[in-house]
This record gives sequence, C-alpha cells and structure tokens, in this order.
Amino acid sequence: MGRWAPWSLLLGQLAQVLSQRHVRVPTAEVAPGVSMPVMSIGTGGLESRAATEIVSNWLSLGGEGIDTAKVYRDQDVVAKAIKDAGVDRKKLFITSKVPGCMNVRANVEDDLQQLGTDYIDLLLIHFPQPFFMCRDAWAVLEDFHSKGILRAIGVSNFKKTDLESLLKNATVVPAVNQIQHNVFHHDDETIAFARAHNITIEAYSPLGRSNSSEVTGSPVVRAVADNHNVTSFQVALRWILQHGHLLTFQSTSTAHQSVDADVFDFELTSEEMERLDQLQGPALAQQALVV
Repeated sequence: MGRWAPWSLLLGQLAQVLSQRHVRVPTAEVAPGVSMPVMSIGTGGLESRAATEIVSNWLSLGGEGIDTAKVYRDQDVVAKAIKDAGVDRKKLFITSKVPGCMNVRANVEDDLQQLGTDYIDLLLIHFPQPFFMCRDAWAVLEDFHSKGILRAIGVSNFKKTDLESLLKNATVVPAVNQIQHNVFHHDDETIAFARAHNITIEAYSPLGRSNSSEVTGSPVVRAVADNHNVTSFQVALRWILQHGHLLTFQSTSTAHQSVDADVFDFELTSEEMERLDQLQGPALAQQALVV
C-alpha cells in the first residue's frame, strides 16, 4: 500500500508505532452474543506468501479480526500463520466466505477444513450468484448457525433488491453485508435498507478499489487530516467507522497496519463528516477539475 503524507507526520507516527507496536480495536455486536472487531485485516487478492506476512504482522500487533475467503486460496496459509503465532483461537474473530450460492454446504465444510477450525465467527455468501439459489443457500447457513458451527452469518456484495428478496424467506437476518465502501464510493440506498433491518455494513476497499491515490490526492481529505494532525488514510477510515460501520483493510507492513488502526483517538466534526459525505459522484468529478 502506497503512502503519501508529510514526512514529519509519518515519521512521527512510525516512531510511535515502533515504541508501542500494539493496536487497540474496539468491538461491535453484530448478532446476539457475537461481538466483532470494528477493523479486520484482509488477505484477499494477494499471493499466499503475502497472506502469511499480513496475518503474522497483524497478530504480532495484537490484532484479532482476520478476513479471508475460499476464493482467496489462502485459508490454509492463514491457518498456519495463526498456529505459528501461538494465538489462542478463541481470542480471534475469523470471517470467511463461500463463493456464491452454489454448493454451499460443501464450501462451508471446505472453509472449516482449510482454516483448521471447528467453527467460524462470521460466514458470508461472497456474492449473490446464481441468485435463484440464494434462498436455499441461506437455509444451509441457517442450519450451520443453529448448530453453533457458524457464530454469525451474513452476505457480501448484496444490493438492496438482493437483501429484500433474501429477507422474504430468512429466519435469521444477515448480521453483516460486506460491500465496497469508501468516501468516494458508497451505495446509500443499500446502506439505508441495511440500517433499517439491523444489518451491519462492513466496508471493503475502504481506501479505494485499485489504489489509494484518490485519498491522498483529495484536497478535502488532506485538509481534514491536517486539522487533526493525522494521515489522509486515517481520515478515510475514521469516516467509515464514525458512520457506525465496520471495515476490513489490507497492508503487509506492520507499521502501516498500526498507523491505519490508530483511528480511535480523534473524532471528525459533523461539518467534516458532511464534507466527506459529499465527495462521491459529481462532487468528486468537480474536485478532480480543481486539482
């Protein structure tokens, strides 16, 4: 993950990281009796070697939330990194996913085997395809949930219409909908529907889908960051959390992981939140013209 920030600020934060080397991430209840760290480290889209480094560094900092999936093809690597770290499984919160709505029972069993665990804290349907099978897929997850094998169940990449259809037959309301969400891209319709039905939103790609240049290049984000003496990345992550959402982010660097997770000692003002809310769409295009 690239880093663009004033050297004095970044070096000061890195020095603090090196002296403390610990993250403090609060939790939020996503289902009855199930509390989840509001920030988890993500392992998707990278080679297995990177997944080892990502998880090992996160655990060395005291991080507890880990996000993976069958399609990432790294769950066995994640499991080994956890074992090598010697961290008690009960202290961790592992999120995994099954690839869509086909072969769900077999895919859940594969997730359990690859992760080397007899339960998963949060299991998501990765995407609503093929959608006509999602009702039956959800019934399978509810069965695993009733047995305690899946502590909480949810979905990912579901739009409002997908959620509406699923809820018509669901006995258990999805605990989480993990979606792409950041200051430059947010599906407000889906978010409003989720909030109305007590479905927690968890953001992936919280700094942008392909890179974080939008965050570092935004004069609005930079101005807010300067006001709080933090990085632009911290502002972008804080904006998500301050809206009451959760997030999963990714970095291989211990120092960057710690800085990104250091977002609980400052609070954005209501005016700053509103300015950041408006960066999506036309406002973002206009900003690009100014820059």
